[in-house]
Amino acid sequence: MKKYNNKIDVIIPAYNTPELILARCLSSIACQSIVNDIKVTIVDDASELESYNTYLKVIENFKDYLDIDILRYEVNGGPGVARQYGLDHTENGYVTFIDIDDTFNGAYAIQTLRTAIEFNGGIYCMSVGVFDEVHETGVPAGQGPIVMPHEQDMIWMFGKMYRRSFLDKYAIRFHPTSRANEDNGFNTIIRLISNEQEQINFIPAHVYFWHENLTSITRNNDCQYSYGGSDRDSFYGYVENMIYAVTEARKRSPYNGMITRWAVSCMIHIYEYYIEVYARANEHAENNFKWCKRYYNEVFKDLEKTIPREVIAQHYNEVMRNAYMGNKLDGIIPHMDIFQFLESLKK
Repeated sequence: MKKYNNKIDVIIPAYNTPELILARCLSSIACQSIVNDIKVTIVDDASELESYNTYLKVIENFKDYLDIDILRYEVNGGPGVARQYGLDHTENGYVTFIDIDDTFNGAYAIQTLRTAIEFNGGIYCMSVGVFDEVHETGVPAGQGPIVMPHEQDMIWMFGKMYRRSFLDKYAIRFHPTSRANEDNGFNTIIRLISNEQEQINFIPAHVYFWHENLTSITRNNDCQYSYGGSDRDSFYGYVENMIYAVTEARKRSPYNGMITRWAVSCMIHIYEYYIEVYARANEHAENNFKWCKRYYNEVFKDLEKTIPREVIAQHYNEVMRNAYMGNKLDGIIPHMDIFQFLESLKK
């Protein structure tokens, strides 16, 4: 049986990042209270040669403070592919990820995440802290940055730590090709197969700063689903990764009722999004409908016959109520209800 140590791999995907941004990120790691237990691995996702040489220069400046290395991925695959490449080429007992334009919050951030996993006899497979979204552009003069906390988040990679033995045991991996929402897919698998002996520990500590970067995929989508047809669009990434997550989770826990409930909820969220696209950007509705149909055929079709109609209706009412209360569907009258939508997907 493989033995796992208690040291930590910090994996950083990188793509054409400026020198000062990388230095800021590494500085937040170099000041950690348990820096001697940390190995930093930068995964260069096929950056231009000038950027790669910049990374080497910055790394050299941190050699006295960090155990740090760089891996070069020859073909740009996106952040999920880069993170997986880092996972496959590291081996410490705990893993955390940080985006290259972000920072850890304070000297005890990484120690806090590790302690949260080790707490309570080691029943935790993952720890989730609070990450703060920091906006510095467009702020009125004389006013400090706008900071928005995200608590108990299970979508992004920010402010989380994973027990590697758990990832290895269930062979949890990022989607092999997805360029958007790949973090959501990865974390959803963990959410769906966690259990009483392998739990997720949500803690109130603020451990991570998510710095606004208007050029990144995540920030471009601004947590919303874009209407276009690119493989980088959040909606397509969401559908692709929910198909992946539900399928992979069912392989590992085939009789888990939570997975079925999750699949129903995803189907209704996909319906909600399609209704919005149909009303606000109808020229994209046809392409988006194809992705709705893909989720139905690959995930929901076989489940539908086992799910009582009233269960679907209950989820539908809850999702739509929240959408209208949050103004997401403000002014929109759906042209079909969820059951009409499901019938249309069968054709």
